[in-house]
Amino acid sequence: MLSKLPELKPMTVATLKVVRQSDFGAFLDAGTGNSDDDILLHKFQQTAPVKVGDSVEVFLYLDPKKRLTASMRVPKMKVGQIARLKVINVTDAGAFLDVGAERGIFMPFAEMFGRVKVGDTVMARLYVDEKTGRLALSMKISELLREHKENVIDFDAERILQYIRENGGSTDFNDKTEPEKIFETFKMSKRAFKQAIGHLLKARKIEKTAGGFKLT
Repeated sequence: MLSKLPELKPMTVATLKVVRQSDFGAFLDAGTGNSDDDILLHKFQQTAPVKVGDSVEVFLYLDPKKRLTASMRVPKMKVGQIARLKVINVTDAGAFLDVGAERGIFMPFAEMFGRVKVGDTVMARLYVDEKTGRLALSMKISELLREHKENVIDFDAERILQYIRENGGSTDFNDKTEPEKIFETFKMSKRAFKQAIGHLLKARKIEKTAGGFKLT
């Protein structure tokens, strides 16, 4: 008896078996028993070579012709996790945020605080929408942030550290820098900036200078 896979939907992650190859990619078993339903994993959407028989974790989405297709560029965060994400598109219903997958993940207006614009960076949680079964994002994370405070500080600290590395190993940002300038550059509050700086100082990854900080 054929063992069918659960119904596959776009904007989800699934582990599928490679059943055949072609010059332009591999085809994955959709679990329907009909080879016409096999899902294309184009060679440009492969992050490593695959062969027939391999089980591959993929992100599913619709191509321009509304066909279900696959990519090995899956979200870099798991369901339930919180991360600082960049807004890459805004629509009449919400916004799409970059999670490192082949396509942005949707965040409906109902899950936002205020409105966002392209280029903004916001803290959001990845979840599965109960109605559609698809991955989605929410900015309603205040309670969760109290359980993940250290993770958020680590994330902010790494963002600041990367900025310093990319700017010659030092920065003139300091405790007296205007909150607006901090938010414009790092997309975080001054309080979050000071917490992250304290974390980096304690870890001895940076040290104070006359006007800011530098790498140790």
